[in-house]
Amino acid sequence: MRIKFLSVILSFLLMSIAISSCLDSDDNYEYSSDATIRAFGIDTIGKGIYYKFTIDQLKREIYNVDSLPVGSDTIIDKILIDTLSVTGWVTSGLNDTLFNTSDSVDLREPIKLKVHAADGVTVREYTIKVNVHKQDPDSLIWREMAALPASPVSGKQKSVILKGELFVYTSSTTAYRSSLSTPASLQWSLINVELPEGAKLNSIVSFNDQLFITTTSGEAFYSDNGISWTQMDMQGMQMVTFLGGIPEDKIIGNKNILTGIFTKEGANYFCAKDTEEATWRKGEEVIPAGFPLEDIYSTVFTNASGIKQTVIVGNTETTVEETVPWFTMGGPTTMDGLTWTGMSTPTDFSCPAMKNPSIMYYGGLFYMMGGDFNIIRTSRVGIEWNEAATKFRYPTEIKVTPGEKEDDKDTIEYISLFKDKGDYSLAIDTKHYIWIVWNSDGSVWRGRQNKLGFK
Repeated sequence: MRIKFLSVILSFLLMSIAISSCLDSDDNYEYSSDATIRAFGIDTIGKGIYYKFTIDQLKREIYNVDSLPVGSDTIIDKILIDTLSVTGWVTSGLNDTLFNTSDSVDLREPIKLKVHAADGVTVREYTIKVNVHKQDPDSLIWREMAALPASPVSGKQKSVILKGELFVYTSSTTAYRSSLSTPASLQWSLINVELPEGAKLNSIVSFNDQLFITTTSGEAFYSDNGISWTQMDMQGMQMVTFLGGIPEDKIIGNKNILTGIFTKEGANYFCAKDTEEATWRKGEEVIPAGFPLEDIYSTVFTNASGIKQTVIVGNTETTVEETVPWFTMGGPTTMDGLTWTGMSTPTDFSCPAMKNPSIMYYGGLFYMMGGDFNIIRTSRVGIEWNEAATKFRYPTEIKVTPGEKEDDKDTIEYISLFKDKGDYSLAIDTKHYIWIVWNSDGSVWRGRQNKLGFK
């Protein structure tokens, strides 16, 4: 009995020692070594816009992917950091003073913040950089480039892009070529071309890394290099002009389709073919009245259904009251190039009739140039047309007329440098540069909307 009683007492003693030991360990805290910024944000910009910031934990950099608008320097020179999530505390400056988020900071230049972990040992330094656009993203900027060595002798010329080069055809035997690998400068070289007899320069189209041209006698030719040309088998068709191409579209199963117009017994019809095949498909219905037949310009856009459509404008044989873009149409599974519809607008928002119109789908909108080159027209879907925004205009000179009275405001006019300059040709390269070459003097201009050049 005594032995059992002693064992019980010993057990109680051991438990007491264990409990006492556990109680003593409450004073041994383990502090966190976490010294990371988990969330960061600044006060809203402009009309309550909140910009998201990315935190690169490996490089310890914090930055905004979407740059702030031009002119934001005058806002971020004194702005609050309204979100700063850390476990420990933050210091800044040469003296590592405690950072207070209730004080405004100057973020025009990168700043550094040090995050101190709760353990008092671990420290991480972050660089905060606020990106601001140096250029207005919506502005169309023009620059005059090196002119052609000689003006077009025929009074007509055609500009096209082929495999990263700008070709300007000035006659049936000559053309000028420059690489676009360095678009800031042009180095023109004269080349002797082998255009077929009666070739219509204004009919040249570029599609799928080839050029296509028609002649006054109804023949058609193609070129892989822009210099030598090979006659196409038109299967008895007399070609009027090429319209452009419908690019491959996996959604509806289309391959690259070349489209054009041929004439038969005095009437014009559509024709089209897959560029990998030899057989042409012929339209059965006469093309609609008012459809453009010369100086064709085409562009491609993706519609709301995700299907690619080709849109063209050009000069017509009949007098028109508006410039109408024509769209390729098709069924749910094909776009055959034989069906086109005109987007005529019976409202005040139609595009006025203009000579030598060109169209482009550019930066998410349609734009129409041409006529007297005073106003650029724009449309969201190619139906209602309006004057383009003031930032999207031809190169201009500004004319200021002082007010007649002391309190009158000055009158400011923007006069297009292209106004009434005459015939031209236009091409757009893969870097979104718009190239315009003028017939009258061979001058060359390059334009691009700033945002289409941003990385």
